[in-house]
Amino acid sequence: MYSLQEVLLSASMAMYIAISVVVAIVRWGHRCEPYAAHMDYYFPSWRTLIFCGFANLVLFPTVFMPSEPDAILQLRFMLILGPPFMSAVLVFSYFGKVLQLSWWRRPVYVQGAMFAVVTLIALVLALVPGDQLTGAFGRRFYAVGGIMSLVFLGVFGMSLRMLGKAINRVAEENYSNPEDFPRQYAIHILWLSSLFVIVSWVGTTIGTTTVLTITMTILSGLAVYLLLGVLSPHRAMDAQRLGTGEIVNEPADTIPSSEAVAPSIEIGQKTSPAGELALSPERREEIVRAIRRFVEEEKGYLDCHLTLASLSRSIGINRTYVSSVMSDSLGGFFTYVNRCRMAHAARLKEEQPDLAIADLALASGFGSRQSYYNVRKQLA
Repeated sequence: MYSLQEVLLSASMAMYIAISVVVAIVRWGHRCEPYAAHMDYYFPSWRTLIFCGFANLVLFPTVFMPSEPDAILQLRFMLILGPPFMSAVLVFSYFGKVLQLSWWRRPVYVQGAMFAVVTLIALVLALVPGDQLTGAFGRRFYAVGGIMSLVFLGVFGMSLRMLGKAINRVAEENYSNPEDFPRQYAIHILWLSSLFVIVSWVGTTIGTTTVLTITMTILSGLAVYLLLGVLSPHRAMDAQRLGTGEIVNEPADTIPSSEAVAPSIEIGQKTSPAGELALSPERREEIVRAIRRFVEEEKGYLDCHLTLASLSRSIGINRTYVSSVMSDSLGGFFTYVNRCRMAHAARLKEEQPDLAIADLALASGFGSRQSYYNVRKQLA
């Protein structure tokens, strides 16, 4: 006969597992048009989220055996191992794709293989009759799991560092529209994933039945919040333009190879000792004129999804050079393009004082009223 505390633990575990499975099923089956044809763009981590949701099914021993020491130990083991793993792979898979980082799959695949093996071993040991996890083997197994959890925690910290750098630097260097990089979503992910790990580790460190029940209840609430957050896309690119192939993403960490750079090197250009190209003043001025011609004279800023990559393709100059010149001479890509849009909006407002803000924003290249307000606040 189970005590009231054990019944509550069982119920909280069942609730958490059910919500996790619902999150996975919803992410698997919820594909609204026109986003369904471009899932990897609008929902970059959808496959990883499905895997993580179903992975929580391994916690079911505690639902049916809340009084068994092996089941409780398996739960505590998963609470130190699972949250840093899941948080790290979700951050890497989502923002690795958003930023087009070529290396993001490696930590995801390596961690996934390690997590799957150790998790299945812990599940088998919890289900085998006897106190498998409380003996000498269990102690050694948990020592290995503890080391792995620290590794996962380190990778999770690295993923947060990557995300923090993206929020503070990469977004404004590569995107002119705040909605094209999910900045607000990234901030939510920072605190949500950190809270997920902290709550799990505090719960498993204390380890009492009551604390574990409270822990699983809090994690269930965070899972519901995550479910509500993944229902809608957090990127604003036009699906029709994606479908026509007009928009092509380029890696944010691309470093041009020597073969790619060679045709652009002219007499008077030198390379630094580190191998970076040092553009001559004449070449820099030529690039500035090309940028101004496209952005200002041809009004390229009216493209609400103008990116550094698309600008570079339009003027036929290597993206690395364009980024360097814009940072040195034009105040940076984001600032320069949006100051052109703000100037256009000011002129339009003078010509049509009764124009609604939403229409003013769209006509000036902002894409939405909220984007206009965000830019105005950032550039104020």
